[in-house]
Amino acid sequence: MKKIITLTLLAVLMVTAFSANAVTPLPDQGVYRIQNVYSGTWVKLQHDYLADITALTYEEASPLLVWYGERDENGEALLTNLSGDGGDMIETLEFIKGLIEEVLENNEKPTWFLEEMFQLHLVPTGDADGSVFLCVDVPEIEDWDEIKAIILDAANGQTAVTYYITHMVPGNRHYMGIDYDGSFGYRLEAGTPEGTDIKFLMVREDLEGGYCFVKTASATAENPYLRRVHEKTSTVDLAQAHNDASAVFDLAVEGIKVNRLAVQGLDLAPLAQAIEGSYLALCPTNTAAQKFIYDAYALKLQLPDEVDAAAVIAAATQALGEDSEIVAALNAHSEMIKDRAAIYFVHSDNGGVTIAGDANYDAYGDDAKWKIEFIDTHDNYLAPAAEVEANGKYYTTLYTAFPYELVGSLTAYSVTKVGEDGTPTLEELEMDVIPAGTPVLLEMETNNDENHMIMPVADGKMDREAPKSVLKGTLFDDDTENDKANMLTLQGGLNFAVNNNADYMPANKAWADKTIPTAIAIVGNDAQGDNTIYDLMGRKVVNPTHGIYIQNGKKVVY
Repeated sequence: MKKIITLTLLAVLMVTAFSANAVTPLPDQGVYRIQNVYSGTWVKLQHDYLADITALTYEEASPLLVWYGERDENGEALLTNLSGDGGDMIETLEFIKGLIEEVLENNEKPTWFLEEMFQLHLVPTGDADGSVFLCVDVPEIEDWDEIKAIILDAANGQTAVTYYITHMVPGNRHYMGIDYDGSFGYRLEAGTPEGTDIKFLMVREDLEGGYCFVKTASATAENPYLRRVHEKTSTVDLAQAHNDASAVFDLAVEGIKVNRLAVQGLDLAPLAQAIEGSYLALCPTNTAAQKFIYDAYALKLQLPDEVDAAAVIAAATQALGEDSEIVAALNAHSEMIKDRAAIYFVHSDNGGVTIAGDANYDAYGDDAKWKIEFIDTHDNYLAPAAEVEANGKYYTTLYTAFPYELVGSLTAYSVTKVGEDGTPTLEELEMDVIPAGTPVLLEMETNNDENHMIMPVADGKMDREAPKSVLKGTLFDDDTENDKANMLTLQGGLNFAVNNNADYMPANKAWADKTIPTAIAIVGNDAQGDNTIYDLMGRKVVNPTHGIYIQNGKKVVY
């Protein structure tokens, strides 16, 4: 019984390349729209896995994930993933190869050549435009005419298979190009006098940068958001990211390469930059069921062709701190650090971040995938939770590593003085952007998060000078540099007082220094004429030396 092969082999199409050619470095792995150099038209998925080169504009073209294996000594690579809305065409190739293999085995014919015949090579053209070839190599095959006849008979006239098999000449490299009807064809050499119908250009689709939340894709993680609340490490332990400034990342990307992934003063990108030839990457992940919606990414450190494990661990220690869970994992699994390897950041069972190597990455499943949620006022937002209620309004303090705008019914104040009874003197910050590192008191009209959001802004600069403030702030839970006995924190009734029940100051909060506000209250207009001497920091001075001091509310020189 004949086996009917229903195939869409010519749907295997797109190209990209990674070239060792120093003159024309070619695109990294990532998402692209692909254009034929000769025709100027673009690759378009028609249905299922069928594709042609008929799209007239970039907007009509199909976005495609292009992934490949290691480069050889010529700078060539084999495609491992070609996927768009509909599925992975490398898997389609494997399916087609399997059908032909079965036909040949049933006819007791050799099949060894199919592996090479169905591998797609990415080859740099060497041109300054960065174009690439997509090639299929067909080895020498004995009895090819007989084998070809068996395959064509089983194909039963299927156009794509008939075209493919009849154009394959054993012992030659075949170049994918554009045919007269816009479909894909094959050439033994450049098909047109210009030689451009077999050249393709890749136009990359960059992941946007900006302020965002980073969330594990794990469905079992109770607290899925990545944040930094400890100075030496990062952990995944947030319940609601929109209430926590320590979960705000600043992301800058170029293709899949991450130039900045910073949170609370910690930037992961320099970890890669400290290792020559390596880079940090956000790599799209997908399945056919997701229909090319890349809502999850693999975050990996791609190591160079030659690497020293000790140097990598040293760079990680310097970038992340010796107490980092990632550094501990690198020390424990130094075998992962080898030439051209990838080190993946994954969600660990204890709720933190650890690493996986190429060999065990797949075992982590969704724990090895991260979602990027860009912060906007509609779907993802930041709304610090209220700490106290007073006079029908709600208050909290805030200290952030990023600049932001106020959105909704809230007001930011500078605290210029704290009275002996803990009552603050407030001055509104009438600025369009609150700069990073500014400790403020926020007043909210309601306790509804969506009514008092703040919006991180890129390159936020102070548009006017802020009032002097007696507040200080911390980015971390474990701030040990301050004397907590002298930290006046916001408490009920809109008062600042020492909180004897607190073990530490929470991350991204502000407080008033007990030693400074009292002095400022005395030095100001309410100063008492008791002849007490203060320095310019508001500290009492018993034996002043040469300099400027405050006495009885006035500047005096000793």
